Amino acid sequence: MYCVAGQFVPVPDWFAWENQDCGIAIADIDGDGALDVVVLMVDNPAGQNTASYRVGMGLAPDGSTKSWGPWLPVPDWYGWENQGAGIAIGDLSGNGRPDLVVFVVDNPPGQNQGCYRIGRDLAEDGTVTGGWTPWITVPDWYGWENQGADICLTSIDGQLSLVVLAVDNPPGQNSGQFRLAKGLTADGAVGEWTPWVAVPDWYGWENQGAGITAADLDGDGRPELIVFAVDNPEGVNAGVYTIGWGLEGSGHAVDGWSGWTETEWGFAENQGAALALLPHDGTPPELAVFTIDAPDGVNAGYVRVLELETDLTHAPHMGLWRILDFGTEINPVHAALLHTGDVLFFAGSGNDPDRHDAHEFRTRVWHYPRPGLSAPGTPIDMFCVGHAFLPDGRLLAAGGTERYDPFYGLKDALLFDPATLTWNTKPDMAFGRWYPSLAPLPSGNIVAVSGLGADNFLSVVPELFDAGTETWSQLPSPGPIPMYGHLVLLADGRLFYTGGQYGANNGMRPSIWDPATGTTAEVPGLTDPGSRNQSASVLLPPAQQQRVMILGGGGYDMHSPAPALADTRIVDLTSATPEYQPAPPMDHARMHLSAVLLPDRTVLATGGSGMEEMAHDAPPHAEIFDPAMGTWMHTAPCRVPRLYHSVALLTPDGKVITAGSNPARKTEELRIETYWPPYLFHGERPGLALATDTAAYGATVAATTTTALREVNLVRPGACTHSSDNEQRLIDLEFTSTAPDSATITLPSNPALAPPGWYLVFVVNDQGVPSTGQWLHLG
Repeated sequence: MYCVAGQFVPVPDWFAWENQDCGIAIADIDGDGALDVVVLMVDNPAGQNTASYRVGMGLAPDGSTKSWGPWLPVPDWYGWENQGAGIAIGDLSGNGRPDLVVFVVDNPPGQNQGCYRIGRDLAEDGTVTGGWTPWITVPDWYGWENQGADICLTSIDGQLSLVVLAVDNPPGQNSGQFRLAKGLTADGAVGEWTPWVAVPDWYGWENQGAGITAADLDGDGRPELIVFAVDNPEGVNAGVYTIGWGLEGSGHAVDGWSGWTETEWGFAENQGAALALLPHDGTPPELAVFTIDAPDGVNAGYVRVLELETDLTHAPHMGLWRILDFGTEINPVHAALLHTGDVLFFAGSGNDPDRHDAHEFRTRVWHYPRPGLSAPGTPIDMFCVGHAFLPDGRLLAAGGTERYDPFYGLKDALLFDPATLTWNTKPDMAFGRWYPSLAPLPSGNIVAVSGLGADNFLSVVPELFDAGTETWSQLPSPGPIPMYGHLVLLADGRLFYTGGQYGANNGMRPSIWDPATGTTAEVPGLTDPGSRNQSASVLLPPAQQQRVMILGGGGYDMHSPAPALADTRIVDLTSATPEYQPAPPMDHARMHLSAVLLPDRTVLATGGSGMEEMAHDAPPHAEIFDPAMGTWMHTAPCRVPRLYHSVALLTPDGKVITAGSNPARKTEELRIETYWPPYLFHGERPGLALATDTAAYGATVAATTTTALREVNLVRPGACTHSSDNEQRLIDLEFTSTAPDSATITLPSNPALAPPGWYLVFVVNDQGVPSTGQWLHLG
């Protein structure tokens, strides 16, 4: 192991008093099987800058070397004032001899410029024997003022690629951006430049250096990016790094970014930093960090080797959270998982009356998990609508915002078509609805209740959307169901209002409601019924048990903060006299939370705050409830507070995406954070292939698997808003193993247990590891 904690080893014979960045690369320069180190120094004397590099032979575990070669100039250096530099080493020509890539950021008046050149065929002492290419411009440079830059080489899609990192220094928070030069050749030509991508949650308002390197850390065949930054607060500087997982040809780290890890640093002023990774065949990976100390007088360059810490260490016990390097583009007030695998986000005017007045209404479709969003047209202000899936997979959205302050609800209804990515208008409802609830029925029809009407009063008459004729009719009223009242379809075809909602409960108590007759039967036992504003409700898995859980919530007061609850309650609706019973409380009080059913039959409670709209009071962890054991466990720490107007969805690959948050009008959270549950780190995932993607109620479906099965689950995709998801449910499927690698699955016969539509089928092995979900259309 090379790591010696806290030890920085000086590079001898440092000669610069003022530097403008540095570089480091690790390679076996002389072919003796031992690692060597090459360092670059940019000197900033009066007049033209200069750059020199030297080779340290035989890198030792403490970061020292056996010997150092002479300082060698980079000829025809570029720039009188530089704001970044870097080096990388690789065999670009394939002749078995290393080549040196040198990179610099020039800082003329106006826009900065990044350039690179290649010194071909390094000798043992670092001399370039094959000549230098001309300086080549990095197109579309990022930043008028930079505070560090670096490069590294990696392989993307079988092509040698150059990764360029730049730290932009605008007024306020800095920004680290990277891009790929794919297909780099020995003469410096590039096949394709990807767009600039931001490193999420950049560290530092004033940076004094940054570095980047790449390697496959998890063995999946794709490189990870390790990005280092030196922050310059008052007092002692900080050296930190983050890891971008799953770098792909799109130029994005599609598996997301870990949080920043602090290192032992101790410098007060730096004038550059750079990064390289030591080879790590089966050993813990280690970083070589190079930095320039800038005390009064002559500067000094230091190398340090340290062990790279990753978020994989505790993942088998707590899972892990990662932030993606692209966002939602809009605050996703509403989200739904489509049967195409796409994720639908929409917000209408998104709590911005100026957008409402300008008719700027917004929808985005994320083609999960790839980066990139489509922007379908949005015909009305679909802000605070209700929504539910039709049997064919289209999403019905009803209501919306006619006006702000006081809010009036729209009568409009639209269907989103996953095949064409379009909203299509349908006949209006009889009543305006702002903050309504929609829920599926066994027939495949949709019931719409509540919501403020055109007069700012609650619409108490339910309406039924006929999925066949696409028309509306009215139903008998059960009473003043609250706005965004949580509704659960029961196995007997009735709906259960759980006691959760947005705002006040209008005096309603948890009730079982028959939509055909309007009759209700109250379910007692819910403590603090007036404090279930933006709680969460779930039909606990498996759905056959008909147990509903309500989680958290808070008071409703328009003028003062309202504390949240950690309390949870469970009711068994198969009982002759159902009544909520106390359940284990969450470790953290939460309102604005989301509850997501996971394919191993547990429940993730994520997001929220202990006080209404208070981001600083957001719990640091999500929690997972195991209904079979009746216990909660913490996840790894989350990084993005998710408050009002946030969403969470299960994805077909078994992860959970969280997005949005709107703690104040016009304040929008665009970052996407993904949760990888612990089951993704408990061994190889089962394979699953279904013989068909369409089946009738009670039918059997042949399945090919790769392991013995513990259970088979049918999971309805989620459609969430305002801490409410009336769609999600998990149904236990009977199965018979017909061979070690195959099974016959029997689908439910009761459409009230599993309303007609698209579902994900997950098989789970004996270790509790689920397969990737496979889509199946039921009914």
